[in-house]
Amino acid sequence: MENLVFALSVTGPIFLMIIGGYLLKYKGIVRDSFIDDASRLVFHVTLPALLFINIYSSDASPSEEIPLLTAGVLGTFAMLPLAWLLARPVAPMDRSAFIQGAFRGNVAIVGLAWIEKAYGEAGVSNSAALVAALTIQFNVIAVALFVLYNKDTKFSWRLLVGELVKNPLILGVIAAIVCRMLAVRLPEVIHDTIQYLASVSLPLGLICIGASMKMRTLMRSSPTALAASLFKLVAAPVICLLIGLSLGMSPEYLGYLILMTGAPCAISAFVMAHAMGGNSQLTANIVGLSTLLSVVTASIGLALLKVYF
Repeated sequence: MENLVFALSVTGPIFLMIIGGYLLKYKGIVRDSFIDDASRLVFHVTLPALLFINIYSSDASPSEEIPLLTAGVLGTFAMLPLAWLLARPVAPMDRSAFIQGAFRGNVAIVGLAWIEKAYGEAGVSNSAALVAALTIQFNVIAVALFVLYNKDTKFSWRLLVGELVKNPLILGVIAAIVCRMLAVRLPEVIHDTIQYLASVSLPLGLICIGASMKMRTLMRSSPTALAASLFKLVAAPVICLLIGLSLGMSPEYLGYLILMTGAPCAISAFVMAHAMGGNSQLTANIVGLSTLLSVVTASIGLALLKVYF
C-alpha cells in the first residue's frame, strides 16, 4: 500500500495539472491563441532551456547513462516489429498513425515531469540525454512510417536532417554537451536566467496538454486507439525494463526507464500525422486516451518497481 501511495504521489499531481489545463480551456480562462503561443514557447524556449541546464549541471556517470540510453533506444526499435504485427488488422491508411502512437512517447514533458516528482532534479539531469536520443529516434522512425504508407509523400534525407538539426530540443542538448566538453563556465546571470526559463517548462507544458484535449474526440476513441494506447503504456516499458535488467541497471535507473518509456503518446505525433497525410483523428484519440490511462499504468509500474527492486 505504501508503494502505491508513493506511485500516486508521483503521477497524481501531473494528472491534476493536465485536468486543470482542460478545465481552464473549458471555462474560457485560456483560449486557443494562448495554447498555441504557450506551446510554441515551451517547445522552442523553455524546454530546451530545461534540457540544457540539467545536462550542463549533471553529475551523472557515463557508465550509468550508457545502459539507460541503450535500453531506451533498443527497446523502441524492438517495439516496431511488434507494433507492425499488431497493426496488420488495421486499415492500411491507418497503420502509420497506429504504429506511431504505439511507440512515440511524450518524454520531454510528461516523462520528465514524472521523473522530477519521483527522483528530483538529479533524476531529470540523469535522464536528459535519453530524452534527446529518443527525440531523434522518434522523428526519424515517424517520417519513415508516413512515407511508407503514404505514396503521395516523397522521402528526402535532406529534409529529414534539416528538420532534426532545427529541432530546439536537440539543439539544447547539443549546446549543453559542447559546453561541458569545452568546460565552459556560464556567467551566473546567464545560468540563473536559463534556470528561470527552465522552471516554467513542465507546468506550462502540462497545462497546454490538458487544454488541447477534446473530450468529444476522446469519447469516440475506437478499439484501434485503445490497442495502440495500451501497447504504448504497457508493452513499451516492459520491453525496455527487460533490456535494462539484462544490462544490470540500478533500481533508480530502471525507474527512469519505466517512467520515460511509459509516457503517453506525444502531441507532436498528431502534428506529424496531419502534416504527412496520416489519420490525424486516430492519432488525436491515441494522444488523449493514452494521456488519461498513463496515470494508472505508470502508478502501477512504479509501485511494482518499488516492491520487487
